[in-house]
Amino acid sequence: MSILECFGQAGAIGRLQRARNAQRVPHGYIFHGPEGVGKGLLARQWAKLLLCGRPRRRAWPDQGIGIHHAGRDGEIDDCCDSCDDCRLAEAETHPDLHIINKNLAKYLPPGKLKQISLSIDVIREFVIKPAGVFPIRNRARVFIIEQADSMKREAQNALLKTLEEPPASTFLILLTTRPNWFLPTVRSRCQSVRLVRLPKDFIYNKLRESGADEAQARYWADFSEGRLGRALKLAGMDIYDKKCELVGLLGQLDYGKTLSLAAWITNQAKEFGRSWCNDHPDDTTTAAERRGYICWLEIIAHVYSCALRFATAADMGRPNGFDQPEEIGIIAQKWDFWGCAEVIRATNRARGRLEANVNQALLLESLLLEYIKYE
Repeated sequence: MSILECFGQAGAIGRLQRARNAQRVPHGYIFHGPEGVGKGLLARQWAKLLLCGRPRRRAWPDQGIGIHHAGRDGEIDDCCDSCDDCRLAEAETHPDLHIINKNLAKYLPPGKLKQISLSIDVIREFVIKPAGVFPIRNRARVFIIEQADSMKREAQNALLKTLEEPPASTFLILLTTRPNWFLPTVRSRCQSVRLVRLPKDFIYNKLRESGADEAQARYWADFSEGRLGRALKLAGMDIYDKKCELVGLLGQLDYGKTLSLAAWITNQAKEFGRSWCNDHPDDTTTAAERRGYICWLEIIAHVYSCALRFATAADMGRPNGFDQPEEIGIIAQKWDFWGCAEVIRATNRARGRLEANVNQALLLESLLLEYIKYE
């Protein structure tokens, strides 16, 4: 796989290439951007290039950004994708490529604290210790730290020495959706690389290639807001029909139906959690169900966003791009422009409270009652 397959991230690739062309590749990077835009993919391809035994030049295709991101000859460095180092890195079995995440806590010795965050024990055991060892294959040692913003203050402070005075061949790439959660001392020792949201048409085409039908592909491409990974994940969970059912239920919402709809959403969130745990067995049931609640609140917010756009475009005829236009029209008429905007704000506030371990059932009931207030 080539670094050029990180579609839509020409700005980020260009920044990496300029540092390489100047032979001043930083030892610490922070790759940041929305979830699902390709931070992990770009980090792995950049690591593969750093580890490659026979890097080569490739022509730089213009992705709407401009040729100035490439070298003077209009080419960029890329891995050969055929040497042993490339094959090992692609399979994530390279001895000098380290993928760091919270799940590594299960490999800590007995008695070590195991948290839902990236603990100081994980950072010490799987980053700081091996960082000081010369690379096994004599080229580089690369650490990709996933969800790096989940490091507590003590873990970030422990990492500072490695970031400040790393061995010459050691590189650390911190992946995050929230770069401001890092300590200023960590941010100052890393180069920031921002990844952007991907075009809707690109996501639609990828969904179609993955087997999604046209209606689902168009819906998830719009819902994902440029996050390809998010769109592919949700399309593969077969929840589109339930989304369609939810739109109808919201259009019929009144005081007498708040409890039943809250129970319906709860059941869908738990089903989401079970499906998530099947694919991510290291995650807890509680965390997976919380993901489910958040996902369904995001879907509800998107439904009212569609209704808001529908209401805005009412004077210009039926807007294009919506599935279920009749049902969306009912919601737009019932809540109008102002009501839809208030419902979206209330839903986003509830989403934030869900991440603070509140009682989900009570939260949903009070949220749906709030919706009715804005009719």
